[in-house]
Amino acid sequence: MNEDRFFRLRAVVFLMALLLLVSCSAYRASVLEEEGIYVYNKVKIGGVSQSVMIRGTDKNNPVMLYLHGGPGYPLFPLDPSAPLGWDDHEGRMMRRLEEEFTMVYWEQRGTGRSFSWRLPDDSMTVDRFVYDTRELVDYVTGLLGHEKVFLWGHSWGSNVGALYASRYPETLYAYMSTGQSVEPLKNERLCYEFVLENALEENNRRALRQLERVDTIPEKYGVRDALLVRRWVFHYGGIVYEGSDERPYVDIPDIWRVLTAPQYSLIDKINLVLKPYYSINQLWDPLKELNLTRDAPRIDVPVFFLVGRHDIIVSAKLAEEYFNMLDAPAGKTLVWFEKSAHRPYHEEPDKFLDVITQQVRQKAVP
Repeated sequence: MNEDRFFRLRAVVFLMALLLLVSCSAYRASVLEEEGIYVYNKVKIGGVSQSVMIRGTDKNNPVMLYLHGGPGYPLFPLDPSAPLGWDDHEGRMMRRLEEEFTMVYWEQRGTGRSFSWRLPDDSMTVDRFVYDTRELVDYVTGLLGHEKVFLWGHSWGSNVGALYASRYPETLYAYMSTGQSVEPLKNERLCYEFVLENALEENNRRALRQLERVDTIPEKYGVRDALLVRRWVFHYGGIVYEGSDERPYVDIPDIWRVLTAPQYSLIDKINLVLKPYYSINQLWDPLKELNLTRDAPRIDVPVFFLVGRHDIIVSAKLAEEYFNMLDAPAGKTLVWFEKSAHRPYHEEPDKFLDVITQQVRQKAVP
């Protein structure tokens, strides 16, 4: 065995040992006290074991269910679970929200700890995710003794969220979204045009060469094309408005957090490595058929769209158009975040928290 191969083998062994060391099931727990709620466990939803975390500082606070993006974007290591001392905007925001709401975090079927090799591929439909959401709402309200919940859909989760809110308004205080998706296929075209325009303006030959490989025919436009375009949308500030040119699209610290997350077992991490695009691959064709202006034209609870002005990856323009046509008898509010793109709760956290506490919660709870 030569020296380079020996050191590579040692590195692999060391990494596997580290992943095993930090992989544990100690997070599985259920604690409901007078002042404090913590639940982290698998729940049977839609016939499939799915991972749910519930956390808050006061059981009397209203409940908010967060529908994560992706589809298939690992949730627990990135959004809700960062230790309080970490320099992590999203984790800190979730912790701040836990003082106002009992937050429910759910890794949807096919994602993170909710992935299984036995998961039927034909269960990965948009309607199935909406039905899963209904089952989870019933579980949470029964567990915590609440009649209704707030629903927050982000990015892909806002597709599920808007559909859910249109079908089951009786279970909600209000529907809120960030990165509100509307018509994913049209959105993909807008992303491509955004990258092309910027690449031509700065004569970015590398970007232009890569765009030439993208098949823009709708029937042939695939996940690989979308991922390529997304890298350049990120580069040009359409995902993170400020600082996107200072770090890569695939952020090594985020990958490290996923691979060392104590919420995941070693098997979970291996699955994440082997099947990183399982959910998006299964849902790609159904997403190309989705159009909320047709499928969710009316929502009978208060609606709040919190939109980053510079969001390209999930078009702010389409979100505004949907907002304007949406029939919302209980009222609708659109709040622009002028210094944000896709994640206003990350890029403008103080304003985001103020909107949540002063508008969403105060207007929606009787």
